[in-house]
Amino acid sequence: MDFTVSDFLALSELKGTRIVAGKRGLQNVITRTNIMDNPDTFDWLMPGEFLLSTGYIFKESPAVQRQIIRSLAEINCAGLCIKIKRYLPEIPLCMIEEANRLSLPLVELPFGYSLSTVIGIINRKLFYQTDQQMEQTLLIHREITHTALASGGLSGIAETLVRLIGNPVLFADSSWNLLSWKDCPNSPISLADCINLKKRARIFPREFTDTLPDNLGYYKKAVTRVYGPDPEHTCTCRILPIAAHGYIYGYIVVPETVHKLTDLDYVALEQAAVVAALERIRAKEVEQIKLRVRKDFFDDLLSGNIESLNAVRSMAELHGLNLEKRYRCLLVRYREDGQTFREESLMNQNRLRQETEFCISAASQAAEAHNLKVTIIPRSIQLAILIELGTDTQEDERAIRAMAQKIVSLLRERDDSEPILAVVGKEVPELSEIHKSFQTAQRGVRMARAMNLSNQVIYMDDFAVYQLLSENIERDALRRFCENSIGSLIHFDEENGTQLLSTLGKYFQHNGNISDAAKDMYIHRNTYIYRMEKIKTLLDTDLKNAQKLLELQLAILIHQFLL
Repeated sequence: MDFTVSDFLALSELKGTRIVAGKRGLQNVITRTNIMDNPDTFDWLMPGEFLLSTGYIFKESPAVQRQIIRSLAEINCAGLCIKIKRYLPEIPLCMIEEANRLSLPLVELPFGYSLSTVIGIINRKLFYQTDQQMEQTLLIHREITHTALASGGLSGIAETLVRLIGNPVLFADSSWNLLSWKDCPNSPISLADCINLKKRARIFPREFTDTLPDNLGYYKKAVTRVYGPDPEHTCTCRILPIAAHGYIYGYIVVPETVHKLTDLDYVALEQAAVVAALERIRAKEVEQIKLRVRKDFFDDLLSGNIESLNAVRSMAELHGLNLEKRYRCLLVRYREDGQTFREESLMNQNRLRQETEFCISAASQAAEAHNLKVTIIPRSIQLAILIELGTDTQEDERAIRAMAQKIVSLLRERDDSEPILAVVGKEVPELSEIHKSFQTAQRGVRMARAMNLSNQVIYMDDFAVYQLLSENIERDALRRFCENSIGSLIHFDEENGTQLLSTLGKYFQHNGNISDAAKDMYIHRNTYIYRMEKIKTLLDTDLKNAQKLLELQLAILIHQFLL
């Protein structure tokens, strides 16, 4: 038989104790007692607890007095008992008003009783219920353990929990993305009306989850929060971390849409959290093994270390790739330098991980928007995106350029402080040669950085001369050619701190238009003309010979390539 607030007031050992507010909650069941001695107690309280206090922590603040009543009612505490004439001459009127409004029993304890005496009396009354509760607890443990052993996974655990506690249940991962859920058939509020039920999507907004304690992984009980997308669809949610040694693997969320959770319901929740933690640890280890296999395969594929075509075929099929299709590699570099992030704090590493996740999401969104089948491979501070080509070459090129531009735009919207590079490598006839497209894209990244190109799409087919030089001529030969052609400009700039080489580069870039080139360099037209005269003198040429102009253009391109 339950021990209620009404039973407490009828105890002969505590004569003079009386209820002053919240009489509609007299049948609230008392499951345990607790002393409220500081205002940070709330996240540690349990439903059914009967709170005892001298009133010291809220004696001077009506706002705190009201908030305490609201918080205790929200947690479903059984009631609040205040010892008077120690710090409070009487129970404040504002607390009485709030307790009546929320039906939270507010009890006045005469000065002559100590709080420890009251706790002892209540605990003796509760003791006889222990045997029955222990038996029910064992049944709960047995049922949840059976579900786990039957390999029901999170969906099986959710189904068992709903049957045991009579409320809907949701499982989320450590980033609050939905893993599994089960609604309650007789719930008056559908989960779909309050919560985003799309798997792998975030179920709560950040402003809601940010209110949870930072050290929630060490909590052994559920915390209480009220959630709703609007005032008409709100409910009290009990949130229990799925954790081990302080590391959070996910969360169990129980919206109380049918009834308030009982003490035994929390036993079921805590047991489910333990079983779910083991399930998440197992799933995480399996996923890590899969990721290592995937990483090793793509590392070999992109480096060209393919020993067996049959092995490539089987692994390609496993990852949804077609060995016979034509491919291009798109390389997206979203950070200038990742070395600092790799070497510094865990916070920076987490930030880099979040950036990578956002880039993967942006690439997936852009590919879907342009109907392109892609495989995304994260590599340090860049993504390698394998693009399967169709039968229409021109349509493929249009879609790839548009997709790459979309990715750049999305990344720029999120953070415009970092230069973004999107380089499309050359086309290869089959998947086993994708490393050639990847290498082309890598050379394009180096070229773009040398030429200070960023926040744009670079299609390496547009840089055929650059590819010809980088793929077919030895670097020593290129250095000699560069030295013989523009060495005098390079050395003059190094010795005098001038910009003659970049001035000549802008001359070619703007097709000999002096005004446009000067504007691009943010200098006066006369200054640009003076520099050009100096260049002519150093090179001993009037820049009118077509063959000489071609030689100089190639030399500038080679110099950028060799940087």
